[in-house]
Order: sequence, then structure tokens, then C-alpha cells
Amino acid sequence: MRLAVHLLRSVRGWTRIAPGAHPWWAAASATAALALPLAATLALGRPLLAAPATFGALTALYGRTETYGRRLRTQAWTGLGLTLAVLAGGTAAALPLTGWADLLVPALVVAAVAAVAKFVTDAARTGPPAGIIPVFAAGTLTAEPLHPSDLPLVGVVTLACAVLGIAVSGAAVLWRADGPERVAVARAVGAVLAARGHDAAARHRAASALHAAWTVLGPRARGPWAGWLAHAERVLHARADDRPLRDLLPVLAGRGPLPAAPAGPVPVPGPWPRRRVWTALRTPGVLHVPALRVGIACGAAILLATACGLGHVYWAAVGAAAALQSSSAGVTTQRAVQRGAGTLVGVVIAAVLVRLATDDVRLWVLVVACMFAVEFCMPRNYALGTVAITGLSLVLTRLGTSGAGVERLVVDRVADTVLGVLVGVVVAVVVRNRHAHRALDDALDGLGTARDAHVLRARLLALTEARTRLDDDEWRVPSPRAARAHEDAGYRRLGDLLRTGGVDRGTPGAPRP
Repeated sequence: MRLAVHLLRSVRGWTRIAPGAHPWWAAASATAALALPLAATLALGRPLLAAPATFGALTALYGRTETYGRRLRTQAWTGLGLTLAVLAGGTAAALPLTGWADLLVPALVVAAVAAVAKFVTDAARTGPPAGIIPVFAAGTLTAEPLHPSDLPLVGVVTLACAVLGIAVSGAAVLWRADGPERVAVARAVGAVLAARGHDAAARHRAASALHAAWTVLGPRARGPWAGWLAHAERVLHARADDRPLRDLLPVLAGRGPLPAAPAGPVPVPGPWPRRRVWTALRTPGVLHVPALRVGIACGAAILLATACGLGHVYWAAVGAAAALQSSSAGVTTQRAVQRGAGTLVGVVIAAVLVRLATDDVRLWVLVVACMFAVEFCMPRNYALGTVAITGLSLVLTRLGTSGAGVERLVVDRVADTVLGVLVGVVVAVVVRNRHAHRALDDALDGLGTARDAHVLRARLLALTEARTRLDDDEWRVPSPRAARAHEDAGYRRLGDLLRTGGVDRGTPGAPRP
């Protein structure tokens, strides 16, 4: 029954457009970061460098919701990681392998890259596209005709294009230095206004958007930014007047200064949780099982695709990794259905477009158009974004192979993707995340000790995520009514705290995270 519910949700998701502001210039900057190095490789007559140039430039996709300083750090580490993924795949392609080694080594390399990328991106909370791009990079390079002497140039090109992507992504600071803050607050305000009078799911989406906005502002959130977020929280949890928020949305879309927030208590952020990849690595928990799932699924997908005689088998690994980017089996099922449907539509469109592109210039134009469509559609609707991704991957493959047959590309894309997402769903159901039970217990325990509005909000979100993860992962929730009752009581207490200044004055010695 629960599986049928997840399938129904996936079908409904095809027509649901995510609320909130999704600025076109974010898609334009990511597209420019890809278009420039790709044009350079084609102008130099080095199509084999198109793949490393592309994956290096995709560094610009990471950290886009963060402030510019933190974005720079996130993208620097991401660029290094993508370079290592490209070199790992290139090394597997350059080794003189024969027999079973020629099959097993690339599969093991892609599986290892997938597992590491999934764990690191989850622990560091990089957000989309998370660990998909490293898998795509490693898988693509395993299929390239490389020689060991090509590896230094491949690494240099990837790293140089990563630096270019970082520069293009950060260039928006010249236009609006507070752009990330404006976008985050606008999304939070829009989610709060959309949640008024709706169900618990809409309230959770609004609470998540508010928490994301506080995260963007960081521990030094002060002034009108913090004031407006505090008022949005009072609107959501304490039934405050929402008319000022409706008047604020047009201001956030411009460049002018923010007006003063309505009078009311503004809770001062407490100690901010740091990203601790090493701590997560040393502590077995809910992040290890999803990483293990992705590694197993990607390796198995490549082996099965090869056994079935399919070409471009790394597409199967990408399909499995994309389906498993969620930590829960239920969302994995929804994403698998949406990705399969999006792939079928995408290959039809891409097959028509690729036939019209008879030279590298036209293919480059198609790459640019598909990249913009990916970045413009994906934040709004996953299925629509998958349509664009399918077109982009087919055009890039056609460009890199200098005219591979369209029919073969279409067949491989559909078969590999369907196989990959099916493997992903099977692995998600079979490999259970037993740590999810402990995460739910810890979230319930931590809820009662929170005396600060910011801490309580974060723990409420952690409780909802733990309950949802366990619900999807085990296909049942022990005592779901009790968990939901604690969550509802926590939100009522959050509303009380917001009315009184954000801190429970009766327990000054309460522990903080």
C-alpha cells in the first residue's frame, strides 16, 4: 500500500511546479561557465578534452544558495573533488586492462567515486546536484580513449575549467552583493505565504525554507534580514499578520535597501552547526548506508548494462545515482518513476534536435540551450529537469564521439537509464538503514531540551526528516502518531517562544547543540 502511495506521489509530481523565486541569472551563469570552455576545446580541435572541460565547469552548480564567501570555499573543494573523479575515471580508461579486469576495474572505480561523493556531499550539505556529477564524470572518462600520457593534460583542463566556473558563478557579486540573501529570504517568504491554511506538509516546506534562509544568513544574522525572517516565523507559527510579507516580495526582487521589519522579538542565533565531514566519517550513522547503497547500485548497474550488451554503460550508473540521491527508499521510488518518464520524453526531443545539428557549432548551441533548460527547470520540477538533462547528455555524447549514431544513442540512453533506476530502487529497498531508528530516537530526545527558537526549529526539522526517512526506509513508522504528536507540540512551543523573544527564560542553563 505504501509503495502505491509513493508511485501516486511521483505521478502527481510531474505537474507540480515548486513555489518560490528561481532567478534566471543563476541558470545563465551556470550555462556561461559551461559554454566558454566547451567553445575553447572545439576551437582548438580537441573534442576529447570536451568531457573534462565540461565537468570542471560544472563546479559552478554547487553552493549557489550560499553567500559568496562560503560559496567560494564550497566550490573550491568541489572543483578539487571533480578533478579527482575525472582523473580516477581517466586512469581506469588509460590502464592496459584485458579480460575481466577491463570490466571490473571501471565498475569498481565508478562505484567508489559514487559512494565517496554521496557521503561527502551529504555530510557537507552541499545541496543539488550533490553526488551525481562526480559519478557522471568518472563514468564518462572510463569510456574515453585515453593514454597515460593524456592524464596530466586532462587534470589541468578540468581544474582550470573549475576555476573558470567559480569565477563565473561569483561574478554576480558585482551585480547584487546580497543576492543569495535576497533569494533565500524571498523563497522563505513565498513558502510561508503558500503554507497559510494548508496541511502539515506545506508547513514543513515553509519551515525548511525558513531554516535554509537562516543558514544562508549565517550566525551573524542581524538587522532587517533577521527581522523579516523572524516575522515570517511568527506568521507561520504564531498567526501574525502576513500583509507585510506580501509587500516585501517585490522589494526583495529589486536592489534597493530593505525596509524595517515589523516590530517584534528577533531571536539571536545561537551557536551555528559546522559542517563536519570527518566527524561524520568517524561516527557510524544514517549517512553511511545511503553512501553504501549508491556504491553498490552504481557498480551493479554498470555490470548488468555490460552483460546486457548495452553501450554507454555509465548512463546506468548515473541513473542509479540520481535515483538514490535521496536518503529514503520512498523518495527514491518517486524519483525513479519521474526520471524514467523524463528520459523517455527527453530522448524523443533530443533525437529530433541532434539530427538538425550537422556540425560542432550547432551541437555547441544545443549544449548551451539544454544546459540553460536544465538549470531553469530542475529547481521547479524534477521530471521537467530530467527531460533537459537527457537532451544535454545525448548532445554531449554526440559531440564527444564526433557523430555517433543517433538511434544507438537513444536506445542506450533509455535502456541504461531504466536499468539504472530499477537497480537503484531494488538496492534502496533491500539495503535497509537501521540507523534511522536511532536517528528518530535522538531527534525526539533532543526536542525536549531545546530552549532557543533557532535550536528548536532545527531540531523540529531533524525530527521530521528522521520520521520521513524511517517511514520511507522501513515502509512503516513505529508509533507514528506519537512522533507526529511530538512534532505538533514542538511547533506550538516554537510559536510561544517567538512571541516571547525566542528564548525560554525559565531554563537559562539548557544545553545547546
